[in-house]
Amino acid sequence: MLKLKRLKTLTCLLLVLAALLMPVCAAEPPAITSAAAILYEVKSDEILFEYNADVQRYPASTTKLMTAVVALENGNLTDTVTVSQSALDGLPERGSSVFLIAGEEMSFSDMLNYLLVASGNDAANALAEHVAGSVDNFVAMMNEKAAELGCTGTHFANPHGLHDENHYTTARDLLYIARYAMQNPTIAEIVAKPQIELAPTNKHAESTTLTTTNHLLTRIRRSEYYYPSAIGIKTGFTTPAGNCLIAAAQNDDLTYISVVLGGTETEDGEITSFSETIALLDYAQDGFAVQQLVKSSDPITEVPIRLATDRDTLVLTPESDLSALLPVGFDPSEVTVDFTTDEDICAPITQGQALGQATFTYNGKEYGTLNLVASDDVERSQALYIVDRVTSFFGSTAFRIVVAAVLALIVLFVVWLFIMRARNKRRRRVRGRYRRR
Repeated sequence: MLKLKRLKTLTCLLLVLAALLMPVCAAEPPAITSAAAILYEVKSDEILFEYNADVQRYPASTTKLMTAVVALENGNLTDTVTVSQSALDGLPERGSSVFLIAGEEMSFSDMLNYLLVASGNDAANALAEHVAGSVDNFVAMMNEKAAELGCTGTHFANPHGLHDENHYTTARDLLYIARYAMQNPTIAEIVAKPQIELAPTNKHAESTTLTTTNHLLTRIRRSEYYYPSAIGIKTGFTTPAGNCLIAAAQNDDLTYISVVLGGTETEDGEITSFSETIALLDYAQDGFAVQQLVKSSDPITEVPIRLATDRDTLVLTPESDLSALLPVGFDPSEVTVDFTTDEDICAPITQGQALGQATFTYNGKEYGTLNLVASDDVERSQALYIVDRVTSFFGSTAFRIVVAAVLALIVLFVVWLFIMRARNKRRRRVRGRYRRR
């Protein structure tokens, strides 16, 4: 019996050891049934996944993220916004526009919260008129901002996102907008709120509590989509656009942003814009990790050196470690290095002295360029140095100029001697003639 227990214990240990030694496989990206998607990590500036990211789609209320950006950059949080009848006209009764009343006065800050958390279409129009004087002027500002952010597949026709054939964007462009918007602390704070409470106004005597349309942030409506690390951002839906979601999640010092457009609602009630967003965020956090591409101690190349006391070569290493967000299961042996070094490397050399550069690539993507530095000090041989200086002088341009000048002087001197001898001969001949007479 004792031997059997020992055998079982040994078997368990071997199984655990085998599991630890098994290679870690990279996570598979999720299957996307929605029309378009993209996944991005902010700190590393890495696109981790994309699907139809440049195909133009209707954005629905995700539009309101750009509305908030333009409103904040051109308005004032301490302003009071007065709702006009024109801001309410034309908005569908069944849309998210049943709160404001013509003539109602609301703080700019509350209006922005209503826009981003409860997705008020009327709030979008009210802010647009307040900031730009008219919705049309505001939309022009939205398109100008989109171009500034590098959005090449986007055209806005309104500030709320209700369907218009000329109102479209791409998953990639919405990522650009979201990345920029989340740099604004006011927007980042608002889009993370599960609920808001709006202060009483001249048309509403009581404060009003509204819940976010983003199920990732709260268990109140659809608890199955609650995502603890979510920090925003914005939902959207119209029949032509389908279910749309820009989302963000934070894990330690990494921030992930995803965009899913054209999601559907299945027969069993699944909203794919949410379920596929969760799958993308899980993939980002489980399938990628910050890992070292190269260490500062790794030898990259060995270069010839001249004038050294006791060596002919020197090992070069990176000036620092280089890390990147890489797939789990990343193999350092697959990193490729392209490097250049100084042509004529001479002692003395100090450890850490830059003598070249190396670019590190993995899976076809460049992750950084570092200086290549000397791995240790190299002393100069004084005898070799003197010989080199002498040799260098005799091979230098200055020496050639001196030699050329000396040769020129010699030639001139020879010519001068020749001329002087010729003159003397003529003089002697003349004197000889006079003597004969």
